[in-house]
Amino acid sequence: MESRTVKAILLTSIITIIALAMNLTRFEYRYYIFPATLILLPIIIDKNFNFRYLGLPSKQGFKLFSQVSILTIVFYPLIFFGYWICFKGNTFGLPGSSQILSAVSKGLTGVLIAAIPEEFFFRGYLQEHVFKKYDFKIIKILSVKNILTSLLFGAVHAIAFLDITRAVTFFPSLVFGLMAEKSKGRVFYSVLFHVVANIVAFILWTFVR
Repeated sequence: MESRTVKAILLTSIITIIALAMNLTRFEYRYYIFPATLILLPIIIDKNFNFRYLGLPSKQGFKLFSQVSILTIVFYPLIFFGYWICFKGNTFGLPGSSQILSAVSKGLTGVLIAAIPEEFFFRGYLQEHVFKKYDFKIIKILSVKNILTSLLFGAVHAIAFLDITRAVTFFPSLVFGLMAEKSKGRVFYSVLFHVVANIVAFILWTFVR
């Protein structure tokens, strides 16, 4: 196994352990330290990681971002309410304007504590740097590097929160990965869609009782 892959496995393991420990202890500063860990560890440990242009937008990624964002806003509420209300038995209620504003605020706050650091590490570092040589498709538009990264993304979320249902993040991770690929390895649009997805999800939760 090449050294780059070993470093990636080591970093992902360290990050998972740190996240789990902080969640279990409810560490007061976890929303500051953990995002910093996601960004700083790969920069410090892997000197060959070129991260300078990761945050720049690209013309290639804009079209996919626009299409997927519209589809998410239109169809995700149907899936969400179908599951939580029809299948899980929750009730539907109209939230107040303050609840909706609070949901949007949480989604925007997530830019710094979730979207940017997670996309930087998982898409920028793992997918487009460590697993770069696995850039070939096995399921139509899905590359091996995207699938490997998404498996790790789902696993880290499930372990860090000790909640197997968190592994479902594997699926949105595939979309984030597609956007990074379309953007030639940059994460601008995967970060932006991460924010859109979070805001939509937080708003939808305000309707569930």
